[in-house]
Amino acid sequence: MKRATVHIVGAGISGLSTAWRLAQGGATEIVVHEALPHAGGRRRSFYDEALGLTIDSGNFPLLAMNRAALALIEAIGAKSEWRPLDEPGVAFVDMANAERWTLRPNAGRVPWWLLVKRRRAPRTAPRDYWVARRLLSAPLQATVADVAPASGPLFDRLWRPLTLAALNAEPKRASARLAGRALREFLISGGEGARALLPVNGFGRALIDPLLRSLRRSGVSLRFERRLRGVDVVDGRAASLEFEHDRVALSPRDRVVLATPGPTAASLAPFIEAPRGTNAAITVHFACPPPAGAPAILGVVNGAFDWLFSYSDRMSVTIKDAGERIEMKREDLAAQCWRDVAAVTGLSDERPAWRVIPLRRASFVVTPDEEARRPSCRTNLSNLYLAGAYVGAALPDSIEGAVRSGAIAARSIEEDLHAA
Repeated sequence: MKRATVHIVGAGISGLSTAWRLAQGGATEIVVHEALPHAGGRRRSFYDEALGLTIDSGNFPLLAMNRAALALIEAIGAKSEWRPLDEPGVAFVDMANAERWTLRPNAGRVPWWLLVKRRRAPRTAPRDYWVARRLLSAPLQATVADVAPASGPLFDRLWRPLTLAALNAEPKRASARLAGRALREFLISGGEGARALLPVNGFGRALIDPLLRSLRRSGVSLRFERRLRGVDVVDGRAASLEFEHDRVALSPRDRVVLATPGPTAASLAPFIEAPRGTNAAITVHFACPPPAGAPAILGVVNGAFDWLFSYSDRMSVTIKDAGERIEMKREDLAAQCWRDVAAVTGLSDERPAWRVIPLRRASFVVTPDEEARRPSCRTNLSNLYLAGAYVGAALPDSIEGAVRSGAIAARSIEEDLHAA
């Protein structure tokens, strides 16, 4: 019997992860179709001539608790391309008063670090952190602001920066239930799970490029600049895929995975319910090496940006939930950000070469209403599946969520082909 062909539409992390998982089984032919001339989707690397550097479309750290992503990285031989920080936790600075501190969870599951003043945020007590337990049982319509302090030191120095980091949304809009799932992942992994890892030579070399090499060695067909226009449906199954310049007929055993953003999947198959809104983020790269002793990751409170990342050849800042600033003149935005970078690092006020990268669709919106619209992997069509960080209800929009979604899609296809 001819092997089934799985057509994966989208070469972002979820699509590539789906292809890699299926390729390990070897029971199917796999074809990945990508509308753009490159893989990676929102997360990719490219050379910037003005900076003279290879930069990423954003800043993409991982955490030690991202087990699925790290297992994939090790399996494709890319572990050496990631640099773990020396200890769990993250450094912060408050631009309003220049106060600095570091949240330092202990490595185990019992959070004794909350009892040690120098490991907590200034002017916070252990009982303040106990409020987080409310996230674990939050009702569907609750936001983070509904169950957490709405103001005060703990809000400014913990709740807001970490909600922005995990959900790319302000606490007054972000789903408390989704924040609770992220918290549960942390509690299961213990404090060691908060150890961050950064790509050594850019995200492309750290994940996308080695993943593509692995797929090619496994015989996966990668086809770029192929934009899907629609899915023809006959008798409860996808019968063909209509691309810009050709049509692909599907045999009874063939399967299709839409590994595209949620709004795109819903436009291709209108019966799919998916989050409709997106949140923006902005990254600004500066062609300036960090000073000696600068933290690899620095959270910034009351500043022009939310996070500062120090790489060997540049410094980069991230602005989360950036919809209100996405139309701002880029030179003004770069000037604002560099003033704060110079202030926290002690570097010259003279701005180095810079590049602003706005991502209008950096993540799906994580309000309670949008969270309720997240679909499952299987659809109403017997041979059509969904993959992407927006699919399911386990994690926020993240690399880890995309990798897990790809694994779920691959496993679902294998189960259905076996049953058939």
